[in-house]
Amino acid sequence: RLPKSVGHPCVFWHPARKVKTLVHGDDYVSAGSRESMEWLETELEKAYEIKTQKISMDKGGKREGKVLNRILRCDSVGWQIEADPRHAELIVEQLGLKDDKGIGTPGPTTSAEEDDLEDDVPLVGADITSYRAVIARCNYMGSDRPDCLFAIKEGCREMSAPTTGSLRRLRRIGRYLKSHPRLVWMYDMQPEQSTITVRTDADWAGCRRTRKSTSGGTISIGSHCIKAWSKTQAVIAKSSAESELYGVVRGACEALGMKTLCKDLGKDVDISLELDATAAKG
Repeated sequence: RLPKSVGHPCVFWHPARKVKTLVHGDDYVSAGSRESMEWLETELEKAYEIKTQKISMDKGGKREGKVLNRILRCDSVGWQIEADPRHAELIVEQLGLKDDKGIGTPGPTTSAEEDDLEDDVPLVGADITSYRAVIARCNYMGSDRPDCLFAIKEGCREMSAPTTGSLRRLRRIGRYLKSHPRLVWMYDMQPEQSTITVRTDADWAGCRRTRKSTSGGTISIGSHCIKAWSKTQAVIAKSSAESELYGVVRGACEALGMKTLCKDLGKDVDISLELDATAAKG
């Protein structure tokens, strides 16, 4: 009988056989030695009819497979994870951008490039439904595409009442995906780590309409980035120090969740918080 996970009921750890397992509906992915994987497969086949694929660095082993349509690869250097490339293709197709030129950034780089808010007109009818469908696909893809997270987050904020400006900004995301359809997370082999590093920042009053700030950050294990986020703060910060404080508190909460996940997978880790705001540290 395996010990229960504390914070993640779909995560399992076998302390004797050193097997880590994540369950998602009727799909699961496990990591461990070849002997442990063969044992797990045998045990599952006693109760279920299953299909399995095995990816391994072993000589003669399969080097590429899919996990929830994400592409997983390995070689002598390490591991790679790539988002399902079909999502970027569908976004470009649904926005009618197949013949458009790509662009270098998913969102405006300066305030001068932003649309004049006074010129925005609410979308109506099928345009609203179309906007929501495409930005929802972007949102699903966002966890695999940290380069687009901020622009996608801003688009999702306008989902309830999209305007012509919302659509122009969404099309910019599509044009960026046209020129940058793929993003591969690289995980080269490294020594075992005992600390997760959380880096946070905040964009004070970055939203021109509401003057709300955005909290952003990443979580890394050694040189491996494993999570990124971009979230609009709930309240209007009165100073950059206040917005940075909200950002680092958000980062600390994310870190505690990741620490719990690591514990559920059989690894105790410490947390290191990094930020560049002296006032927020105080």
